[in-house]
Amino acid sequence: MVGVIGVATTKYLTSVRLRRLTDRVHREHADTPELRQNLFLVEEKESQLNKEAERLEQNVQGMRSVVSNLERSLQRHARGSSN
Repeated sequence: MVGVIGVATTKYLTSVRLRRLTDRVHREHADTPELRQNLFLVEEKESQLNKEAERLEQNVQGMRSVVSNLERSLQRHARGSSN
């Protein structure tokens, strides 16, 4: 009799655990599309930020060239004025 009660209790507890796990899997599965959408949006934003960073780096390189040209021009002008 004790063995039957033990088996019945084990079966019941196992079914409760299984039900909880099933519910958890369903909840997580329901969240999957939203997480995929968020991942897609983040990847898109990362791509935009990378393009913006490249554009800004090109601007910096251009400004460095302008500054370098201006410095050379000032040096030539200074040498020409001192002669």
